Amino acid sequence: MCGVAGFARIFALLAALFVPSSLMAQTASPDPPPPASPQAAKCDRTTHPTWAVQHAAMGATPAGDYPIGSPARHALANRAAMPAHELSLRAFKIDRTEVTNAQFAEFLNALPVKAMGTALGGKVTADNIAPPDRALFLEFSSRPSPYTIIDLDDEEARIGVRDGRFAPNPDFDRHPVTETTWAGALAYCRWRGARLPSEVEWEAAARGIQGRLFPWGNAMPTPELAVIGLPSGTTVPVGSRPKGATPQGLLEWTSSLDRPYPYRADDGREDLTRPGERIVRGGNYIFDDTPDKLVAWNRTVAWRNPATGHRQIGFRCAADSAL
Repeated sequence: MCGVAGFARIFALLAALFVPSSLMAQTASPDPPPPASPQAAKCDRTTHPTWAVQHAAMGATPAGDYPIGSPARHALANRAAMPAHELSLRAFKIDRTEVTNAQFAEFLNALPVKAMGTALGGKVTADNIAPPDRALFLEFSSRPSPYTIIDLDDEEARIGVRDGRFAPNPDFDRHPVTETTWAGALAYCRWRGARLPSEVEWEAAARGIQGRLFPWGNAMPTPELAVIGLPSGTTVPVGSRPKGATPQGLLEWTSSLDRPYPYRADDGREDLTRPGERIVRGGNYIFDDTPDKLVAWNRTVAWRNPATGHRQIGFRCAADSAL
């Protein structure tokens, strides 16, 4: 079923971490709570067809007791994922592939915001976005950097503006969307009548009840199984590694705050209103493409700031099985 993102317009620009501009792009702080996005028009299978295909194809993960976390004695052991423990999960569904540029552009066009002119993703400027809406889309529109929903002015963005509407760059429709913040991923999934998966749901879907090391089994990663070893800014269409089952071409946002294992859903880590870094899961094609980073229990990666879009972080949505 469809859902409506019941959010008010973004309420404030958030403080930036002090990083010399000569060294790297400005970065919003992870400490303030996430912003809200404007209320989107109701998603409709006729006017928004690409999300409907993804939603209908969600894979079912049955209820059961799942192995979670890293064993202490293993060649790919990770202390941050210890202790290994078993967790009883209810049945849920999760997207088989990451959300694409085309799907996220549908969501952006459902928002009551005004885009203007034409510009490729990565080249969008203040001239392409109405003044009240710039803080939602332009990372470099002001200092401190705003907590956007997607950074369309980042050079790695692949969604731009075409004739006054948000649109993927040519030939990037089926590539996974990047440069979305955690709040943007959350807003998209809610618009679809879904949600972000918790980190343990992500791990359970990747490992199965059998406790696989990787989504495809226990064989070590190769370019045939996972999207690895590519130049920065390179993505490939979703589903390009069918032998990898659920290929890990990008890291992916989860709903969970960064809290130590063992996992407890009632300790505040699933409070969507709290500030703090959010766990991202999976490997990525640039920085985390070695077996110790691609192993499905890994929860230690380089970037987890929810207030900033990242070139190597995408997302997928989850839903309760009844939906």
